[in-house]
Amino acid sequence: MNLTDEQTRFLQILSDGKKKTYVHVVKGFGMPLTPMAPTFTNNLARPLLKMKLVKRAGGGYKITDAGRAALKGT
Repeated sequence: MNLTDEQTRFLQILSDGKKKTYVHVVKGFGMPLTPMAPTFTNNLARPLLKMKLVKRAGGGYKITDAGRAALKGT
């Protein structure tokens, strides 16, 4: 599975298994919290949702078992 560096970092941020919101993701990337933060997070998560590596969880995202396996494979 070919993941970009940003997608791999997104999965690493979610790797503890807890629900993470866009605030957690943007802070994990070391970016400032701006009005574009939700858009950045959603655009990054969209292909991962299609690959079923992450799932939506009450206003945030959680990593799936397939996402953990993909993260170990990198």
